Amino acid sequence: MEQTRRQMELSAAEQAAVQRLRMTPQQRQAEVESRRRQWLDSLAPEQKQAAEQRRLSLAAMPPSQRRAYLAAQRLAGIARLLRRDAARGVSLADVLAAVDSGGRADVAWLAGELKKTE
Repeated sequence: MEQTRRQMELSAAEQAAVQRLRMTPQQRQAEVESRRRQWLDSLAPEQKQAAEQRRLSLAAMPPSQRRAYLAAQRLAGIARLLRRDAARGVSLADVLAAVDSGGRADVAWLAGELKKTE
């Protein structure tokens, strides 16, 4: 009864997170694969082909190269957001402060590399 009361106090998003945490790794993987299939079904045929090609090329990469590629993709996404915000007139300090903690180290590394080339 106590557990039911605590669950009622949680928001819907929190309850969903708790349910995901209670899943076995196999159940989580099945859920991820199900969402991936739904996403693929929503794409046009040429988009499906491009997504499948990307998945196959990532699978063919050695793990270290795959990690580097995915890190570069995240960094490129952060750079696009930084450029968009800067174009809107947001100050650079505010734009950099808005980077989430997961990308902050990547941005700091990129800034250091850019300073080296000057």
